[in-house]
Parts: sequence; C-alpha cells; structure tokens
Amino acid sequence: MSRALLAAASLVAIAAPMPAFAQETETPLEVEEPVELADLTDKLSDPERQREVALMARAISEVLLDLPVAPLMEAMGQIAGEEAPMVEPGTTLRSLAPQAGRVPEEIERNLPRAMDAVSAMAGAAEIMLPQLRELAQRLEETIPQDR
Repeated sequence: MSRALLAAASLVAIAAPMPAFAQETETPLEVEEPVELADLTDKLSDPERQREVALMARAISEVLLDLPVAPLMEAMGQIAGEEAPMVEPGTTLRSLAPQAGRVPEEIERNLPRAMDAVSAMAGAAEIMLPQLRELAQRLEETIPQDR
C-alpha cells in the first residue's frame, strides 16, 4: 500500500502545479490557434526551443524532488480510505529515493531527442493527412448511421 500511495502522491505533486505554472508563465512551446502541423514541426525541432523546454523541465523536476511528501501521503491515504504510512515531516522524494536525483539531468538530456521524435511524427501525420481524411470520409459513408 505504501508504494502505491507514494506513486500516487508523486503524480499529484507533479500534476498539481502544472495548470498554475502554465497560466503564470509564458512557455517556450506556446503556439497560436489554430496550430498548423508544419508550424508545430518547426517549433518542436528548433534546437533553441528544445534547450529552453529541457531546462524548464529540469528545473520543475528539481523542485518536485524537494517537495515534502508527508502531506501528499496523508491526502492519498484519505482518498484511498486507508491509514497513510507514517512519513517524517521533512521527507522528500529525493530523500526517499536518492537515485531519483539523476532524473532532472536525464530529462534535460533526453527531452530534445523526444521533441525531435514528436516533430518527425507530426511531419509524417501532415503528409498522411489527405489520406486520413479520405479514410474518414469512406468510413462515414460505410458505417450505418441508424445505430
């Protein structure tokens, strides 16, 4: 039970600040509506933008590793309807899993490669878009509408 609570608490810690962070800061991936796939491909493959996003993600992960987990564990115990494991008040994710200290560096190193991969997939989707639209049209004509 304690590992499940710790994992859930970690997810809450990661997800909770994201909407507020996104509202208060201008992100390097901010795009205008509507998004053209070509524009998205260019933005995702831009080395400077990749560096900015990787540094931002590293900074966020550093902060998350140093958040106290006791309040999160207690909240997750209440949600699960179970007794939360006792956690010292100053305990952080970094202190629970010292090897997790490598995560920010790994994020910074690997995020540009992941952005390149997404950029390539967006480029492929753009090439395939006419065929996908045609397929959707044929499916719409083929599937009975009276369901």
